[in-house]
Amino acid sequence: VDAEEECDLVEALRWAAGEELPVAVLGGGSNVVVADGGFDGLVVRMATRGIDVRAGHADDHVLVTAAAGEPWDELVDAAVDEGLAGVECLAGIPGTVGATPVQNVGAYGQEVGETIASVRVLDRGTLRACELTPAECGFAYRTSVLRREPERFVVLAVTFRFAIGTPGCTRY
Repeated sequence: VDAEEECDLVEALRWAAGEELPVAVLGGGSNVVVADGGFDGLVVRMATRGIDVRAGHADDHVLVTAAAGEPWDELVDAAVDEGLAGVECLAGIPGTVGATPVQNVGAYGQEVGETIASVRVLDRGTLRACELTPAECGFAYRTSVLRREPERFVVLAVTFRFAIGTPGCTRY
């Protein structure tokens, strides 16, 4: 199933539960290896798209919310092109926005969790959307609660807090 809207994901999860099938949720699938026997269940690809940019509470940052299916590297390129700092070292990482908080992707001294303001998720138990704060995400080196509890949540969108007019990461 290509979930192009949140309701597509909910419908697919309800159907799979009714059929007692396991569900695998993918972004771009760049970090997936499937056994020769395949997967005996439903595969859902998060294909939601959209980016919303709004001013932060101060003049020094902007909040950017990107749907889970947005290509990650395109978001990084757009942020850099607009002079927004926070993920510039994470260029070239394959996958989608929705996958980045799961693994807390990082490179060259920068981790995505440092820039995330919130993560909108679907709770697979209740099939209701909610927002997780960075603290609730439990970001650590290459992990998060989203990775430690893969059957609990599906990432719907990520809101980033990008710095405006500051130099990029130089600490590596």
